[in-house]
Amino acid sequence: MIYNFEYLKEIVKSKVSIKRFNHIMAVVDMSIKLAKIYNADIEKCKIAALLHDICKEMNMEEMKKICKNNFSEDLSDEDLENDEILHPFVGAYWVEKNLKIEDIEILNAIKNHTLGNKNMSLVEKIVYIADAIEITRNYPGVEEIRNLVFKDLNEGILFEAEKKEKYLESIGKKSHKNSYAMQKSIREEIKKKN
Repeated sequence: MIYNFEYLKEIVKSKVSIKRFNHIMAVVDMSIKLAKIYNADIEKCKIAALLHDICKEMNMEEMKKICKNNFSEDLSDEDLENDEILHPFVGAYWVEKNLKIEDIEILNAIKNHTLGNKNMSLVEKIVYIADAIEITRNYPGVEEIRNLVFKDLNEGILFEAEKKEKYLESIGKKSHKNSYAMQKSIREEIKKKN
């Protein structure tokens, strides 16, 4: 299916700050680049990347309400206090309900772009890692992650996830169960390949 990118771009632009919009467009660029390298569906990667943060700046109470009503099995009470965890779930829900996009790969790429999940499709993996390594991202180790991702997508994602896990541990937090599931799933894929 072909989506009207310019139309969707205007909707996204109307819902987020300029800073967030610039980040989103950088994720789109990185997703396209990775889709070309890994022979993924460019259209799906582009649309999922464009829409991945559409609800990032939504009111927290509204996000909680949507998540309680639609994702109570996926999210703990602790998760419901964390907008970093909520906005991808809310985004996938909002896109399906309001933009009538029903492509499960696009919706899952939006829903899993922060935490990851087990058995992610190529589109999901690309949007997940593009969000972490888009060109304006500047944190210790990002260059190393980028280089690895351009050589081997799974190895790059695993490296990024492990780095994130170490960072969370250093501030007294731990990774979400979905992130652990993603890492386990990717390790199994790598093992099968080798």
